[in-house]
Amino acid sequence: MTLTAAPAPAAAAPAPAARSVRRPSGFVSLLVLLAGALLLYLSLPNVGNALRSATADGVAGTFTASRLSCIRHPGHETCEWSGTFRAADGTGLRENVKLYGTGRGSLGMGRAAAAVDVGNPGRVYRPGGSYEWIFTFALLAGGYALLAVAARRHLMPPPLPAGPAVTG
Repeated sequence: MTLTAAPAPAAAAPAPAARSVRRPSGFVSLLVLLAGALLLYLSLPNVGNALRSATADGVAGTFTASRLSCIRHPGHETCEWSGTFRAADGTGLRENVKLYGTGRGSLGMGRAAAAVDVGNPGRVYRPGGSYEWIFTFALLAGGYALLAVAARRHLMPPPLPAGPAVTG
């Protein structure tokens, strides 16, 4: 019969170090607060136009293309048509507006396309709407998140220090 020794008991793990409770850095909190305020400043004035452009809620009419502007980047080209917008009821004519979502091959000089004026200065949209709202709402959510972080850092009570467990 062979006898084997039982494994030696493992040494007790050291107790975790108590986390020190520090006050949040005022400078970092100021930067977070300013960044959040800037994002809200950029996004809030555009929420109405973003929602109207997403649903194509506005004055229907016709866009007539008169000029093509293109910008070349490494690997691709971005083009946009400028022209005039005339409301379907004939009440309004806007010149030097751009039709959102158009490229080089989507229109031609002097060609007309259905468009919607949602009140965005300098821009009209296709009747199907646009996806501009996604970026606007991403900025809005980021701004609110940064303000929430700043508020949590300074308005919430600090965590209680971990003490020894009390057994009864």
